[in-house]
Amino acid sequence: MKKKLLLVTFPVDLGNSTFEKRFIQLFERETDLKVYRFIPNQQFPGTFLKYAATIGKRFLTSFELQSVVREANQEGRQVLFHGISPALFAYPAIKQGNSCIVTDWTRKLYEPLNDTKMSPSWLTAIHRQVLNAQKYVIGITDAVLTEIAQDYGISTSKLKKGRLPFSPDLEMFQPSPERNDDIIKILFVGGDFERKGGDILLDWFNTQQRNNPAKNLQMTMVTGHPVGNHQGITVESNVQYGQEKHIELYRSHDILVLPTKCDSYPSVLGEAACSGLAVLTTQKALGAPEIIESGVNGFVCDEQEDLIKQLDLLVKDKSTIEAMKQKSRQIMEKKFSAEQVLKDYTDCLFDT
Repeated sequence: MKKKLLLVTFPVDLGNSTFEKRFIQLFERETDLKVYRFIPNQQFPGTFLKYAATIGKRFLTSFELQSVVREANQEGRQVLFHGISPALFAYPAIKQGNSCIVTDWTRKLYEPLNDTKMSPSWLTAIHRQVLNAQKYVIGITDAVLTEIAQDYGISTSKLKKGRLPFSPDLEMFQPSPERNDDIIKILFVGGDFERKGGDILLDWFNTQQRNNPAKNLQMTMVTGHPVGNHQGITVESNVQYGQEKHIELYRSHDILVLPTKCDSYPSVLGEAACSGLAVLTTQKALGAPEIIESGVNGFVCDEQEDLIKQLDLLVKDKSTIEAMKQKSRQIMEKKFSAEQVLKDYTDCLFDT
């Protein structure tokens, strides 16, 4: 008999929606799975009144969420919350020792990255209470586990490491055969253009084109941000996860470059590695060490400036790029097989 699970997702943005798909695909084969989507596709608007309306709607919808969690408790289901927020709104219905949270970020985690206070003391205290109410808190990066222990005072006995499910991507994204040309194709994927470092990469590419217009470089930028027309650059927008176009974009490129200023775990790193691309990003992508072995299948650089210097060197050495591409796929197959990742979660959710 399959073990019973309620997965509570929080698909408020593209990143969370992608995580939702991955978790569903991970669990649906091996468990009796129910999924509850808490406030899907509701993003924070800019004005205070609209922000207040957003929070108000979440409180109203929390009663339905609590009812679903109580029903799951009666059915003997374990509950997995994707993120602290849905666990907070379900708090009155949580049964001690019957639920876990999986997360790649907290508000406190982003404070030093953004140099701003995102979690006042009262909110930190509430989140601490919610985290302590769980059987386990599963962090998908070492950075978030370290931060939760430090800033929320959660016992290390409650903290577990889980990997982000990339097994669906291993099935979907397949590396392309090695091309017999001297063209190097660079890929950037990021809707929040400046935070993801798209402006830095755009400036670098234009400089390359001015200084050496004959250089065999091409770049595709997948973003909804207005980029304009630039020699050698193709801009793609409205590309959805799993579409044939999405898969082909990865297959047809050589290097994914993400000079991000702040990210917890950008999924594009794993998608690119599954597709057999070399991967360059900064240490501000906190999940990068899970995917990238620096010097093997890419580089995790200290700052944006260091990334640009590394990119300057890499585009001069296509043989190294090809070797890194092969290593990327091998690393993902070794570390993110469905069996290994599923075991991370089932050991936490269904231990006795």
